Amino acid sequence: MNKLNRRHFLRISSISGGGVLLSTLIPLSCSTKQADPDPFEWEPNFFIRIDTDNQITFSCSQSELGQGTSVGLSMIVADELGAKLEDLNIVFAEGSEEKFDHLQDTGGSNGLRMLWGPLREAAATTREILLEAAAQKWVCDKNQLYTEDGKVWHKNNDQSIEFGQLLDMAKDLVAPDEVSLKDKKDFKYIGRSVQSRKSQEIIRGRLPYSIDVQLPGMVYAAIQRCPVWKGSLLSFDDAAARAIPGVLDVIEMEPTELQAMDYRGGVRPGVAVIAENTWAAFEGKKALEIQWDLGPNAGKTENDLRKELENSKNNTQQVTYDIKDAQQAYRRGKSFLEARYESPFQVNACMEPLNAVADHKGYKVEIWAGTQAPQLTRDRIAELTELPPAAITVHNQPSGGGFGRRYFVDYVEEAVILSDIVKRPVKVTWSREDTIGTNKYHPFRTEYWSAALDERGYPLALSHHGVVERPNGFRPYPYGLPAVFHKWIDYQNGNLLPRASWRSVAAHPWGLGLECFIDELAEKAGRDPVQFRLELLDKAEIVPQKFHPWVGDDLYPKKLKRTLEVAAEKAGWGKSSGSNVFQGVSSFAYNTSYCSQIAEVSVNNDQLNIHKVTAVIDCGLAVNPSQVKAQIEGSIIWGLGALLKEPIRVSNGAVIQQNFHEYELMRMQECPEIEVHIIESEDPPSGTGEPAVPGIAPAVLNAVYAATGRRYRTLPFSLTQQNNS
Repeated sequence: MNKLNRRHFLRISSISGGGVLLSTLIPLSCSTKQADPDPFEWEPNFFIRIDTDNQITFSCSQSELGQGTSVGLSMIVADELGAKLEDLNIVFAEGSEEKFDHLQDTGGSNGLRMLWGPLREAAATTREILLEAAAQKWVCDKNQLYTEDGKVWHKNNDQSIEFGQLLDMAKDLVAPDEVSLKDKKDFKYIGRSVQSRKSQEIIRGRLPYSIDVQLPGMVYAAIQRCPVWKGSLLSFDDAAARAIPGVLDVIEMEPTELQAMDYRGGVRPGVAVIAENTWAAFEGKKALEIQWDLGPNAGKTENDLRKELENSKNNTQQVTYDIKDAQQAYRRGKSFLEARYESPFQVNACMEPLNAVADHKGYKVEIWAGTQAPQLTRDRIAELTELPPAAITVHNQPSGGGFGRRYFVDYVEEAVILSDIVKRPVKVTWSREDTIGTNKYHPFRTEYWSAALDERGYPLALSHHGVVERPNGFRPYPYGLPAVFHKWIDYQNGNLLPRASWRSVAAHPWGLGLECFIDELAEKAGRDPVQFRLELLDKAEIVPQKFHPWVGDDLYPKKLKRTLEVAAEKAGWGKSSGSNVFQGVSSFAYNTSYCSQIAEVSVNNDQLNIHKVTAVIDCGLAVNPSQVKAQIEGSIIWGLGALLKEPIRVSNGAVIQQNFHEYELMRMQECPEIEVHIIESEDPPSGTGEPAVPGIAPAVLNAVYAATGRRYRTLPFSLTQQNNS
């Protein structure tokens, strides 16, 4: 049995990329309410509430974006507490640093990892209090009792009592200083593929999203935003808009300054139409006549940005030597290999468009929104309104997708600003055209890799010019070869389009370059790509990265090696399933998860067919294996979209695409067979939402090389494009 001190504190510090957590402490001791407790309910901590009718409510601190986090976390509560999963009521917690410290942000595939310990301890502490209450009621030894299905049971006589019948005694008991966590063999739900009540609500279309929120007296807003980033509003004529039935007002939207940490702020200048319903607001927006000053980006395209990046390559801001000093190894090089990799702008085209409801009463603000960062949202709105954080309430709602975009606060700011102006609750809804055409975007990136080779063509050292000052967390380097990393441009640079996180954040361009380049090195060394990686990983030492607050543990190359071995076995590496079918491989570590993939492709008449992808994931203990597989499958499809579909294009400073007919997503009939295998592990759970994204493009491109003998290093990929060999 593991034992945790009730006063154990979990430290989390600032992160980059998918979210932000600031250093502080979270007390996991049982809490009491400020006011007199409700006689019909007991809240032993901020995660759990039990009513006298035995209704057990789990307050989920993480955001539900369709990825199933609330299900996985509720399984932990149900198992450790001894509750029946199907009876557990899941609600979503308001943004509150006071209650949840900085453990509320949902990003970087970290929800389960961060809450595995704290949530188990909270549930175990609650269980121990209930056992003590029953022991006192029955006048027996607490060790003779156990919890299951929302009841306390006696081991000897099958006597039982519901949790709700113990509240009068339980609420007066002191939480124990230490609690024992359940052994893995005693789990009823963890490790099984299960559904919860929340899953059933989603399947049946009964789960309310933020876009469904309605308040008395609420008005609706749509905003025409400046089409070019860093442009401004000159003038507008709203006569035609005001003539639309249902339109109530037209308001100029003043921009808010993009903060140094760009998750906070960055509202574009624009014109808002206030109406009695969303349709009238959308129609009124279409009728506006607006004159814009398109600013410094007018006339620019991504080609201009590409040239700027190429010209600034040698303007290194910072050089970091990792693993070993690469300088001496480079001097011994007999030949050199260089390659440039490019990934374009992408947008998070969530099924549910961005939306938020705000009620600004002057002395307090209430917000209803699907956000990945309720605490960051609360802090930013407090800063914007100059109100104390305690005056800001963020009701976090389930979202129809997030992928990093809902970590940014701009769409909530818009609702708050308009509510302050009209003195009524306001719902701001983005149209699909807004979501694609005037959004924030995954940045355009170029990555440069080079290697010094010995006389046999074997690599002596690597060099990277890119957007990171050192590889860690999202962008690990597991191969152990001496390497030097040059940071030559800020990752958050938004020269042409404003930046947003995008599923796997900076790991996507990093993985594209690293895993394609490793394949090229294997060829130079005359080695099989899988065997070459296995040799490097076998020699590599553990890489310290736990110091990075967003990462749960150091990097273990042997774990990545194991996923690669299993992937090669399951995919039958080297044993082609057809005479024209070729294989490609990638192996990638993301945070504390490890994922290897093998893609099988054929090429006929310049037509690429991706037949199958075999993926192996080591994510620690798989709390819900079906959820893990779904996340890996979704990640692969997400990454394939960036590989095969037209990206965001810019002309005259503005995004060309406006809807799904121009910015296409992967269709069901286009998706290959995906086979997912999970490595059994005793380690704590780690993330699954993003680790497969960075590896799918290089796995396919490496397979294309095997089929054609041509190297492609630029996304999106097409066999008819000029290759980069």
